[in-house]
Amino acid sequence: MAATTKISKALTSTGIRLPPLPTIRDLIKLYQLRAIKQLSQNFLMDERLTDKIVRAAGNIRDHYVLEVGPGPGAITRSIIRQNPRHLVVVEKDRRFMPTMEMLAEVAQPFMRMDIVQGDILDHRIENAFPDCPQHDWMDVKLAPVHLIGNLPFAISTRLLINWLRDMSLRTGAWTYGRASLTLTFQKEVAERIVAPTLSDQRCRLSVMNQIWSNPELRFVISGRAFVPKPQVDVGVVTIVPMRTPLTQVHFDTVEKVVRHIFSMRQKYCRRGVANLYPPEVRDELTEQTFRQAEVDPLARSFQLSVAECLRIVEVYDALVRKHPEIAGYDYRAPKVKAAVVEDGERDDSDVER
Repeated sequence: MAATTKISKALTSTGIRLPPLPTIRDLIKLYQLRAIKQLSQNFLMDERLTDKIVRAAGNIRDHYVLEVGPGPGAITRSIIRQNPRHLVVVEKDRRFMPTMEMLAEVAQPFMRMDIVQGDILDHRIENAFPDCPQHDWMDVKLAPVHLIGNLPFAISTRLLINWLRDMSLRTGAWTYGRASLTLTFQKEVAERIVAPTLSDQRCRLSVMNQIWSNPELRFVISGRAFVPKPQVDVGVVTIVPMRTPLTQVHFDTVEKVVRHIFSMRQKYCRRGVANLYPPEVRDELTEQTFRQAEVDPLARSFQLSVAECLRIVEVYDALVRKHPEIAGYDYRAPKVKAAVVEDGERDDSDVER
């Protein structure tokens, strides 16, 4: 196969010129790589689009890149052509290991490429790049670490929330500094991530992203570009951590309060916030929360700015410090005593509307 022939390092103005390789379509046929619906697999075939996704990440030459769910390797090829110092690919589906091994052999003369067969939800990114030095978080320049991926729709929201938590705590990929994200989402989810106040798409995901990062919807890819064709178009989003986040309250507290704020999206926001408090003190503490936060309790959640949401968070955080017993209250507990929620709580901010 062409991938195993002698390879020279040919650098062009756009990056590395790879030797002749089977096309992604040929590889899918050769290895019978049928997309598995349960894993939300959709293969992107157009090299111009995969190049465009990688360019959206900015300059990655001589940098450190982790690709999530490379599948048959279309985006991987575009990453390799940009000549990073170290590429780690994390793929759960072992059927794609032969195509990854082929690309690793192609890349071997001029860069390091590691293949991890496993679940990205369990992968410890802080161990991915042992040679990458830590960078000052307050430096104007970002850390030379990039997370890139065509995310499976089924886990994209959960994965992003996990990464935002790591970003807030400066753990995981953010032990190296302000690592950036370049990711694909369903178009509607991508629009929610960047949605401003008063937008129809404004939700929990909007506020959580905009507290710790500057997200940007870079472009939209038609679903026709994927095989099999999904029912939706796809948005490519870049997420850059802020040097100074908008709050110092712990992520878990922020997430809890914002989730409650958006749990009844079309009702007055005080309805959701009230459920933070036990029934015996609910009316009193809800009124106190909105009064001290200087937020209109009759506003709808999508009408609240990030600053208004954070004022509610900060009042709640102060009340919990004063009354620690409030922290463990869960208004749904009697109805779901044995339930284990793995993917965040269902609320109006994350379901199709």
